Amino acid sequence: MTAAVTAFVAAAPAAGGPLMFASQSAAAHVAAPLSASGAASKLKPTKAPSNAAQHSTVTGSASSTDPILLYAQDWNSSANTRSMAAWQQVAETHSILVGTPGKVYGNMITQLHAWNPTLKVLVYDLGPYTIKGSAEFNTLMANDPSYFARDASGNLITVKAASGTGAFPNNYLMDEANPGWQAEEASRVLANIQKYGFDGAYIDSMGPGPFSGTTTGVPIDPSTGVAFTKASWMQAAGQTLSTIKAAIGSKFLFSTGLVNGLEFTSFTHYLSDSTVDGVQTDSWLRVASSSPAQYPSTKSLAADLAMVQTLNADGKSFFGWTKMWCSATPAQQAAWNTYALAAYLLVDNGTSDYYLYSAPSSGADRSTIYFPNELSTLGAPTGAFTLVSGVYSRSFANGTVTLNTNNNTASITVS
Repeated sequence: MTAAVTAFVAAAPAAGGPLMFASQSAAAHVAAPLSASGAASKLKPTKAPSNAAQHSTVTGSASSTDPILLYAQDWNSSANTRSMAAWQQVAETHSILVGTPGKVYGNMITQLHAWNPTLKVLVYDLGPYTIKGSAEFNTLMANDPSYFARDASGNLITVKAASGTGAFPNNYLMDEANPGWQAEEASRVLANIQKYGFDGAYIDSMGPGPFSGTTTGVPIDPSTGVAFTKASWMQAAGQTLSTIKAAIGSKFLFSTGLVNGLEFTSFTHYLSDSTVDGVQTDSWLRVASSSPAQYPSTKSLAADLAMVQTLNADGKSFFGWTKMWCSATPAQQAAWNTYALAAYLLVDNGTSDYYLYSAPSSGADRSTIYFPNELSTLGAPTGAFTLVSGVYSRSFANGTVTLNTNNNTASITVS
């Protein structure tokens, strides 16, 4: 029998447990939503992420039977109150987790690895920012003030807004092109990995944010006396990532900053040109606060898919994070998850590309499995996607994926 896994409606979360979704149609045969209690017996095995030398391109065959690799940006407050049963569910359903430095994740890493020996647990880092009042901030301001970015008036630059959230006035932007700062950040990342036993790191805010209104000013390049361009800033960001990677060696490293396929072609490719292991867009196909009715144009969708293919061809992992941090009905949330997941599957290499969907807000538990179709066992892809009359499709050993650009619908069908 064939089951189309296309839409889900919200069910109330259990106390202390994850947000659940149930099928709209009683006839649809889908994986049962996971609960925090007794989850271990129902979980599918998690596959180990491959290293760069083992990456395959989108047209190659993948040895994995489950092409969907889940990861989670677990650095909001949800982890602080998570039950042990929910922690186990998170560990056994994900390939990569990103947690903050500190005792919450520091105390859990050994247990997470016990539940899932292939899981990579990475430490979160602020990227090109230093927090006012921290020991690092005070030391750098006293000894190395040139590390701090400044605007045309010589003022320090702080975060004005990020992903629709409020201001972060204590986050001060650093000069990405300064070799001293690059070494400082590499040292900070390495210290947190070694202190808590992380398997690597995730570097936040490495994209062109200072040029899109998220900061109080545009940084000036001290070497030229004029403002950085998006391209020169991203080139410096790539250099920073290579410096960090050199410091942490074989530990896994990925960063955010891709934005979308059109910007990748223009300037964010400098991130993947570095020695980083992978790169993320945290706006996979949509901006977090945009209307649920707003879907990407055919041109931007094609560019996004091409971006993933280029990353895979270059031996880099792709991380796609779709955010629904806006007012949306359960049906709209489900439709967007299916659309974003289907687009990911059209170009997913099955071995080292990762997917994350989070709703309904930045405060929700991003590490919980929200929709059963994220656990679909499609099997290995049988070839690359096809595009006919505006409809993308791709076949897998155990099913098919389609995405229709004519009406912005998608389906994930498991045989």
